[in-house]
Amino acid sequence: MYIIIIGCGRLGSNLARELADEGHDVSIIDRNSDRLSELGSGFNGQRIKGIEYDKDKLLEAGIEQTDTLLAVTNDDNINITVSLIADKIYSVKKIIARINNPGKNYIYDKLNIKTINPIRSEIEVLKSKLFIENLNVVSTIDSNYEIIDVLINKEKGMTVEEIEIRYFCVISVLTKFGISGIPKKDEVIHSGDRMICAIHKKDKEKLINSFSREIIL
Repeated sequence: MYIIIIGCGRLGSNLARELADEGHDVSIIDRNSDRLSELGSGFNGQRIKGIEYDKDKLLEAGIEQTDTLLAVTNDDNINITVSLIADKIYSVKKIIARINNPGKNYIYDKLNIKTINPIRSEIEVLKSKLFIENLNVVSTIDSNYEIIDVLINKEKGMTVEEIEIRYFCVISVLTKFGISGIPKKDEVIHSGDRMICAIHKKDKEKLINSFSREIIL
């Protein structure tokens, strides 16, 4: 895949290195030559110094052929400007921009620019480490459902079927005393067991509250 990255800060530089290492063709643009130099000699992508939304620099980066553009500077105005140029002038198929100021989220929405919010993501990761220590997300099925691995540390005496009905989930694997298998519907789940289940993200917290931490009512 041909990818252009706008901005060589912490996020942009890490993306550039990893995507290039995975075999993608990467061009990265930043007006700060020191940042580009910090990519190191091991970076095998293209580094372009210049104004991030300059037409000549974008053409040099290959915007006419690129599959994806990631606008990840720490300036929302730059990210919005480059995203609009990529969309309206060069018809880039996939454009994702970084939100720095949550107060400008409505601008991205109004312009139909897909976004990421690293600060929000980092907050969610920290919260999960603080409060959901017994949960591992095995896989994300789509934007709504996840497959999670939950260690049970509170005795409820509920069967597999009762849990599935109450928490709107599907339990596919149950581990007891280190032995994993496909659970029976009438099998009782006890403290110390571990279950892998598919669940809607909105129901995940309720399940974790019930089986992996105390609830203050």
